[in-house]
Amino acid sequence: MVAVITKSGKIYRADPLFGDQKEIFVGHKALHGARPGELAVLRPDGRGRGEVIRRLGKAGSLKALMEGILTYYQVPRGFSPGALEEAAARAMLASEPDSDRHDLTRLVSFTIDPDEARDFDDAISLVDGPGEGEITLYVHIADVSYFVPAGSAVDREAGRKACSVYMPVAVEPMLPPVLSSDACSLRPGENRKCVTVEMTYKWDTLLNSRVHGHERGESNPLGTDFKPVELLPAKVRFYRSTIRSCRRLTYNEVDDFFEGAAGLREVGELLEPGLSGSDATALEGLLVRCRDLAAELRKARHERGALNIQTFEPEFRLAEDGGVVGVRPRPQSESHALIEEFMIAANEAVARFLERRQGNCIYRVHENPDADAVESLFDLLEDLGVATPSFSLAQGTPEKAGRAIRALLQSLPRVLSEQQRNRSVFGEIVLRSLKQARYLEDNLGHFGLASEAYLHFTSPIRRYPDLVVHRALLRELHLEDYSCSRLELAEVAEASSDNERRASLAERTASDIVLAFLLDRLLYQEGWDKVFEGEVVSVIPSGLFVRFEECYEGYVPARRLQGDYYLLSDKGSALVGRRSGRPYRLGDRMTVRVVRIDKQRGKVELEPGTP
Repeated sequence: MVAVITKSGKIYRADPLFGDQKEIFVGHKALHGARPGELAVLRPDGRGRGEVIRRLGKAGSLKALMEGILTYYQVPRGFSPGALEEAAARAMLASEPDSDRHDLTRLVSFTIDPDEARDFDDAISLVDGPGEGEITLYVHIADVSYFVPAGSAVDREAGRKACSVYMPVAVEPMLPPVLSSDACSLRPGENRKCVTVEMTYKWDTLLNSRVHGHERGESNPLGTDFKPVELLPAKVRFYRSTIRSCRRLTYNEVDDFFEGAAGLREVGELLEPGLSGSDATALEGLLVRCRDLAAELRKARHERGALNIQTFEPEFRLAEDGGVVGVRPRPQSESHALIEEFMIAANEAVARFLERRQGNCIYRVHENPDADAVESLFDLLEDLGVATPSFSLAQGTPEKAGRAIRALLQSLPRVLSEQQRNRSVFGEIVLRSLKQARYLEDNLGHFGLASEAYLHFTSPIRRYPDLVVHRALLRELHLEDYSCSRLELAEVAEASSDNERRASLAERTASDIVLAFLLDRLLYQEGWDKVFEGEVVSVIPSGLFVRFEECYEGYVPARRLQGDYYLLSDKGSALVGRRSGRPYRLGDRMTVRVVRIDKQRGKVELEPGTP
C-alpha cells in the first residue's frame, strides 16, 4: 500500500492514494518514524492495521509521488551491484576497434529526438543511388546486444523490467545509465556501434505504388476484396556498422525548419570533416529529401489501409532543473511523422526477413477487431449523429469488421469537419473499440499498420523485445551465436506485454498528477472562478469527463448537473435528463469550472460553468 499518513487525536491512519484499498490504522511503533503528511509504503496485516516499511517523503512532493507510483505498480527499480559492475565493464568496449563492422562514419548521419531525450538509439542517413533513380535510406540502431550478452546479469534484469518507464519528472531505465545514456547512445561526434538496415527505393516505384487516382485527401476504395499491399524497398541489407552522428536534432528544431520559421543552427565542431562552412545548408537539404521520402512512404501506408487515428497525449515542458513548467498536446508534426515512417520501414524489413528465414523471434501483433465491438461502436456513433458504413453482426468476421473500421476512418475526418467536432475525441472512441497490440512469438500481422509482418527492432535501449529481435537477426546473419526456444520466446512475449501495460498505467497516473499540479498553479495565478471551454470525452453512469484547455481533464458528477436527474443513455453515448430529455453527449462542447483538485491522486472535480 502507498498511502499518506494522517493523524486524528492520538490515532494514526494511512490513507491509500492509488487503487481501491481502504484506510487502515497504524500503531505508533509501526510508524517507524513516519509523520503525518508523509507518503509511505505500508504492509497491511489484513485486519485493518498496517506497518510502515518505507518512507517516501512529503506527500506534496512530486518526487515522492513519482516514487510512490513506481512502487504501487511494482515497477522493478534500480540495478544490482553485479549488473552495474558488468555494465561498466561492457561499456569500455564502446571505444574498441571492430574490423568486422561496416565503416559508415563518412555518411552524414543524424538523430531526431524530443528536447528532453538523454539516450538516442536510432539515427538515419539518406544518399542518392546506387543506381539511377534510386535513393538509399539507412536506419542505424544502437547495437545493444553487443554490450548486453544473452544470459548476463544486465540481460536478466533488463528482461525483468521489459521496458523503460518514462514519467514527466522521473525515468526508470531498462538498462544501466552507463549503457543507455553513454556507450549505447548515438551521441553526436562519437563513433558508435550499430546494427544498420539499408533500404534502397526506386522513386518511380514509390510514386506509382499508390492506388491510382487517389491522392492525399481523397477516400480509398476499401471494398470487400481489399487486401493490404506492402510497399517494399527494391533492395535491403542488414549488417553491423560503425557510425558517427553529425548532429543531434530535436523535433521542435526540425519542425521550425520545415515550417520556414528558422534554419538549422550551425554546430561545426560536431560535424563531419568536409561539411564545415556549409554544414547547416547540407543538412537542411538532406532533411528536405528525408521529408519527401517519408511523405511517400506515409501516403502508401495509408492507402494500403493503415489506420490514421488522431488521439490526445500530453507533452510536458521541463525546466533545466527537471521541474515541469508547462504542457501541450503532443504535436503530430512532420518531424515526428518522418521518424515514425523510417522506423516502421526498418521494423517491417526485419520482420519480413526473419519470417522468410523462419527464425524464432518476437513479433508485434495487432489483431482484427471483434465484430461485436465494431457493432457497439457503430451503434454509439450513430446515436451521436455520425454516419457509419453498413455492417452486419450476423455475417461479421474479424476481417469484415476490420474493413468496416477502415472505411469508417476514411470518412470520419470529413464528417467531423462538417459537424465542427473534435477529431481526437472521436479517435479515442474508435481506439477503445480495438484490440490492444501485444508481443507474440507467432506472426499474426498488424491490423493498425495494415502490415503482414511487423515487430519492434528500433528501440533496444528501452524495450526488451527489440533486444531479442536484434539477437535473432544477428543469428540469421551468422554474426552472433544465440538460440532461444519458442517456449522461452512465448514467456518473454507475455511478460513484456504485461510489463508494458503496467508501465503505461504508471506513466498515465504520473501524467494525471503532474497535470493536477500544473492546473493548481494556473488557477492560483488566474483565479479559481475561471471558466473553461471543454469537450465531453467520456461518459459513465455517475458523470462526465471533460477535457479543457486542450490538456487538462476533470470529472463532472451527475449530481452537479442541475435541474434534472440524469441517466446514461441506452447506447452509452450521453447522460440524458429524465424529465427534460436534455443530453450531455460525447464530443459536446461544455463550459466548466474547477471545484476541487486532489493533486496527490491527480483527480479534478468540475461543475458546469457559465461564461
